[in-house]
Amino acid sequence: MMNSKKLMPSVLMLAISIITLGCGGGGSGGNSSSSNNSGADDSNNENTPPKPVTCSETQYLQEGECKNKTVQTLQPLQIKRFIKGQAYQLRLKTDQDLTLSFSSDRPDICKFESGELKALELGKCRLTLTQAGTTQILPLSTSMTVDVIDADAESNKDLNACQAGRPSEADRQLFINTLNEIRALHELPKVEYDYAHEDQMIQASMLLAVNEKTSHYPDTSWTCFSDIGLQGASTSNLNFIQAYENLEKYGADQHLANWLIEKNSPSIGHRRYILSPFLTKASYGEVSNTDAKSFPTIVGAAMKTVYPFESQKLTTTVEKGVIAYPYHDYPKKFFLKSEPLSLSILVNPQNAYANNKVDFSEAKLTVVRRDNQQIQSVSNLQYDNTNYGLVANNLQFHFSSMQYNVTYDVKIMNVLVDGKAEEYSYWFKVDDPSS
Repeated sequence: MMNSKKLMPSVLMLAISIITLGCGGGGSGGNSSSSNNSGADDSNNENTPPKPVTCSETQYLQEGECKNKTVQTLQPLQIKRFIKGQAYQLRLKTDQDLTLSFSSDRPDICKFESGELKALELGKCRLTLTQAGTTQILPLSTSMTVDVIDADAESNKDLNACQAGRPSEADRQLFINTLNEIRALHELPKVEYDYAHEDQMIQASMLLAVNEKTSHYPDTSWTCFSDIGLQGASTSNLNFIQAYENLEKYGADQHLANWLIEKNSPSIGHRRYILSPFLTKASYGEVSNTDAKSFPTIVGAAMKTVYPFESQKLTTTVEKGVIAYPYHDYPKKFFLKSEPLSLSILVNPQNAYANNKVDFSEAKLTVVRRDNQQIQSVSNLQYDNTNYGLVANNLQFHFSSMQYNVTYDVKIMNVLVDGKAEEYSYWFKVDDPSS
């Protein structure tokens, strides 16, 4: 049984040392009452310009006065270890909203590359964190040392010690094979398993399972909180399962089906990431808590979908056109009648974010049953231009008369792309062999 006492991971506290110099004296301005050696009349002093005001390095000049620069601070990083072979997106800011720069004193053990820290070898990863400051804010410099450990050191799960375990190779293959099975249904390219960011997904999954709640932005009040877990939770699809039985594993295939179908989800962002033409890799984590307080089992799962330092340069080989759900012959295991159908339009394969030029505000969508040409009644039509799934447009809808094993033709007219009206069409049939 899990110890009811919540254990916090050992936290590496960063000592921030800032030397503040004393205030430099400013020269006095205005008239001088002292006489000079030239013997000139004192009245000439009225035309003497004021001496310039000189401030110290820790001050700035404002309206003729020296004012102290603001001291910026950094919350201590809650990272107790890195795992060899993993990559971490350490993008942090000070309390003045200024981004920190990282450098490694041991690049043979850990180094920064393309905006990420990569743990290369076992040993002590020594990092220097700096922020140059501004004309009114003091610079900041601090250091930290984090152990790089082998993944086998945490292969056994012990949630009381905030140790989540590791996925098996079979788990990884089930995840990536199911993901690519779904993408093939939509004529989207395969993605590769991303081993380098798996630790983020495992730590995020553990946060959900141990705390028995879900959020993309857990904070330091959460048991087993770490900055690695926060990175994972904020850049992934999350799934939160409450089971009435002891469940050691829920399964990557079931998590993917849940994300795709979007049952009980307020939006379809998970689906849009799975069906993104710009997705090239993904990693996975799942943690089961069979000593939970609220249910016999709580399961947390995460799928890596967002790569902040890569997203600006993503391209795809997918041809322009509609990316729809469901699409063509579609298995029932990936569909639920109660949840919305959806589509996005790819108009720029070379720039993921340029696809926000698609305007559905004047669009007309029709769904026709092919066997009898009956026009279906469409409801709950919604659209947006957010960046979920890296295609910045989406239209979703319902139609209650939908039946399995029946082909439907969908047409979307008057879609405005850069102000020009375009038309798109596709068909789908959800297959149910049991019917």
